[in-house]
Amino acid sequence: MGVEATIKEIAGELERIATTKTVVGDPITAAGKTIIPISRISMGFGAGGGEGKRDTESGYGGGGGAGAKIEPVAFIMLSEEEARIFRLSERSDAGSILSSIPDLVPEIMDKLKGMRGKNKKEEEFKEQEVKGKETPKKETVEGTEVNIEEGGCFH
Repeated sequence: MGVEATIKEIAGELERIATTKTVVGDPITAAGKTIIPISRISMGFGAGGGEGKRDTESGYGGGGGAGAKIEPVAFIMLSEEEARIFRLSERSDAGSILSSIPDLVPEIMDKLKGMRGKNKKEEEFKEQEVKGKETPKKETVEGTEVNIEEGGCFH
């Protein structure tokens, strides 16, 4: 068997393993709920070979190998009322971050609203503090704009 045939055989086996049924498993129905397992598949393979000739002989040597890892990562639970995803493990990669964004949006919006309200209160306080004071005069000194307050102070 040559290198090309070895690679085709390995790739064929990996293709057989890596079907959508492997990633999205068969649904399981019980107590009015349907559970669908979700898995992650990692694969790798390699092959190599070589030919050699002597004066009266020739030969071929080759080999190949493959590895696959199937890891359950989540379950989808479907019922009449809702659809939920249950993650089996949290990862710290970008995929995990992106998948958590929909859960974080309401919390982020609440915090932004709170910050906007806080900024408005600070602005109102500053306006009350400044009322009755003269607006500082501005002068330019050596190309720099300077605020001059009563009493000769500047900043």
